[in-house]
Amino acid sequence: MKKCLLIALTALPLVAHAGLMDSLTDTVTSSLTSSAKEMAGSAMDSASNEAIKKALDIKEGASNKQAIKDKLGAPASTRTEAGQEVWSYDLTALNKVSPMLAETSKTLFKDAEAAQKSVVIKFEGETVKTLSLADNAKA
Repeated sequence: MKKCLLIALTALPLVAHAGLMDSLTDTVTSSLTSSAKEMAGSAMDSASNEAIKKALDIKEGASNKQAIKDKLGAPASTRTEAGQEVWSYDLTALNKVSPMLAETSKTLFKDAEAAQKSVVIKFEGETVKTLSLADNAKA
C-alpha cells in the first residue's frame, strides 16, 4: 500500500505538469501559426500593391493628379484624410481601362475577390504619395 501511495504521489505532479506543458505547447503553436499567417498576408499585400503600381505605371513621389486622371479617369470617390487628398477607384472598373491591370488582377485574385477591392491613391500636394489596394469596406 505504501508503494502505491508513493508512486501515486510521485506520478501525480508529473501528470499535472504534462497537462500544463501540452496547454503551453498548444498556446505557443497557435500564436506562431497566427503570426506566420499575418506575415504571409502582409507580404502578399505588399506584393499585390507593387504589381498594381507596375501594371498602372504609377510611381509614388513622381506621378501627379493630372497624369492619374488622364490615365484612369475620374475617381469613384474622393475624401481628405489627415490633410491629404485620397482618391479611390473600383478595381473591376479599372480592369476595363487597363488590359495590363486586368491580367495582373486575374493573376492575383479570383473574380469575386477583385470585385471587393479598390485602388486607393493618396496625394501629397499634386504628387502621388501612396497607392495601395483596399477592401471596398475600408476604402
